[in-house]
Amino acid sequence: MKTDKLLSMLIVAAALVYSACKQELELTPQSDYNTEDFYKTANDFRQALFGAYGGLRSVHGFDYPMMMESLSDNVNTMQNTTNNPLARFGFTAGDDRILGVWSAYWSVINRTNRILDQIDAGEFPNEEVRTIMRGETRFIRGYCYFQLGWIFGGMPLIDRTMAAEEVAAVPRSSQEETLLFAASDLEAGAEVLPEHQGGDNLGRATKFAAKTILARLHLFMHNYESAKPLLEETLAYDGLSPYENYADCFLNTRDNGSEHVFQIQFTSGLNSQGNPLVYSLVPENLRSEQFPQGGRSTWLAVSPDLYESYDTTDMRRDVTIQKGYVTNNNVVDSLTLLYIKYAHGTVPPNAVDNDVNLSIVRITDVQLMYAEVLNELGYIADGEAFALLNSIRHRAGLDSLQGADAPDQAAFREALFNERRLEFACEALRWFDIVRQGPEKATAIMTEFLARPEEGGGQFTFDPKYLLIPIPASELRTNPALEQNPGY
Repeated sequence: MKTDKLLSMLIVAAALVYSACKQELELTPQSDYNTEDFYKTANDFRQALFGAYGGLRSVHGFDYPMMMESLSDNVNTMQNTTNNPLARFGFTAGDDRILGVWSAYWSVINRTNRILDQIDAGEFPNEEVRTIMRGETRFIRGYCYFQLGWIFGGMPLIDRTMAAEEVAAVPRSSQEETLLFAASDLEAGAEVLPEHQGGDNLGRATKFAAKTILARLHLFMHNYESAKPLLEETLAYDGLSPYENYADCFLNTRDNGSEHVFQIQFTSGLNSQGNPLVYSLVPENLRSEQFPQGGRSTWLAVSPDLYESYDTTDMRRDVTIQKGYVTNNNVVDSLTLLYIKYAHGTVPPNAVDNDVNLSIVRITDVQLMYAEVLNELGYIADGEAFALLNSIRHRAGLDSLQGADAPDQAAFREALFNERRLEFACEALRWFDIVRQGPEKATAIMTEFLARPEEGGGQFTFDPKYLLIPIPASELRTNPALEQNPGY
């Protein structure tokens, strides 16, 4: 559970990011830079930093995970297309959810730039506090640029506060340049952040948060040699280890523990600090002990393909997915598949006020990333990569994968990405994993998936242009230096 001090911090963050949470406001880089903040004391910078963390909370509480899951083969096409144009690729550059993701990350970047512009002149009790806050700020900015870069492609690289007319003159850099810019920020954070943040700082970024996000970025760019030492250092740290039980990873009572390298923090009992994603994943007419107030209209139906991909003995399936439900009119639906991964903890009095955190990186993700690196650098039958993957399978109640089951590099790669899908379903990683396998493989995955009868039987087609999401139309209107992604 969260400490009282952390609750107070999040109250401050809520006030700072209130405007970022309001969909009707146009939070473009241009408009956001018209506001000037002045920070002087360490407490001023602390509050501003919590505002940046709060911005991450606002996007990860709904828009980002809903968009990422919707795009992937984890959700059912026919049940979702009516109220969710992201599933199946019916979206345009004017989609509100796309704008929500773009605007939220840019709002956070703008906040971090204001902090970094002023932090050297601030009054701090000692240089260590200043250095750590600077490192956290660069970590957050680097994470946002990484997210924008892999989702939308190349970004305008803005590393200081600018007037609106200056911003409008900054063109898009390439995707590679954007990711390298993000990497430099993440590297800077990794150099100075502490190994652990506790007490009043519980939930804030650590050295290993920066290293593992940086490793994830390197995997996206296929820089396996660069990712290897970052993952090794993280796995060697005694403070991080998997929970014994998979279900514990998603309990509010086990937040910020050894399983979690970095989480987005949520807290109940305060104004707009709770996690709305929990009830957003299920239909509004559902009634159960876990969902006494039901869900919402823009929920996500899980794909039979994902459900059937689990072995019947895999304990992760029933922790993650519920088959069937009873409506508020006592109608029994025995077929619909629902995400319930985050609903096993304390049931809040308000549907949007869950306090379960959302993990950005779990330690099993680090293990599987390292197994991937080892395989890409040189396949070894029944080697260390197999041992890492099998440790995750064993926690799920599954038998080991043997060299005979995956006799070469390509076969192990396929097994590993399948394991990632099962381990991280509903954690907004599947679309990332599809995209980073490249256009040919991504097209094959989605084409095979969309050919299934319950996914339209070929009614929907996959175009590789979808591997980059369109730049929001409102941004193109306000910033003439931006160019739309190909095909939109």
